[in-house]
Order: sequence, then structure tokens, then C-alpha cells
Amino acid sequence: MATWGEFAVAAPDLAERGVRRLGVGVAYIATTAGDGSARVHPFTPLIGGGRLLAFIAKHTVKYGNLLRDPRYAIHAVLGEDDEEFMIIGRAVISDDWATQMQAAVEARKISMTSRNHVAYEFMVERVHWAVWEGLGTPDIRRVAKAWRAGGPG
Repeated sequence: MATWGEFAVAAPDLAERGVRRLGVGVAYIATTAGDGSARVHPFTPLIGGGRLLAFIAKHTVKYGNLLRDPRYAIHAVLGEDDEEFMIIGRAVISDDWATQMQAAVEARKISMTSRNHVAYEFMVERVHWAVWEGLGTPDIRRVAKAWRAGGPG
């Protein structure tokens, strides 16, 4: 596992694409429900200080799911040419003062407020990015890049 900052040093081009896609203010996080089924939830990723953070409200299903099983997959909203960006890893509760302040600084940049929440840091195991060139034409082709912590993508 790596922090967002470690990932960004190892794969700056992918990290830049991730900042662009995740910076729109909403993404989707997949968690695992208690019965093992997959759940998908909207949430607001916050990138700052070399960390991928989010405030997760304690009353939400995603909070309970991450508390029980910290594995996640985050998928950004599709961009131009169906550009996709996905991260897989583990979420860690980081509700210390410094993390709360870093998350609050990033949240204020997008006018986000939250109450009764916990700051989570999303550790990065794998990253996937893809775009479809020639979308809507017979010459369509997929261009993709991947990264994995500690090894080849």
C-alpha cells in the first residue's frame, strides 16, 4: 500500500490524471456490505498534503462498511472520451487533528461542509486509467495505464 503522495512520486502522469478526474467534487466508492455484496456510494474525495482523504459521515452505510471491511474501489466520474480513473486499496481512519485540518482545508476549497463525520485516508494499492480514442468511430481504441504499489501495473 502507498499514500497518494508515494503513488504520485512513482507515477506522476497517472496521479495528475487522477487529480483532474477526482477533483470534479464527486466520485463513487465501492464497499463490501456485511453479507458480502458490493455497494456503491457517491462521496467527495479530497486530495492534499500527499494524501487522498474523505469525510465519511458516521450515519452512512459506507461508514459502517469501511469500518467492518476497509477494502474499497474508487471510480471517478467519466471524463471526455469516457476517460476513467479507478483506485483500489484500503481505507484507514485518520481522525487525528492534523488529518482533520488537512481534510477541512481541501473541503473548504470546494465549499464542502460535514458534520458527525470521520476523516478517512485511502491507501493506494492499484490504479487504473483509460480513455477511448476515436469514440463513436469505427477506429475506436482503448488506451490504458496501470500502477501497482511495489510492482508492475
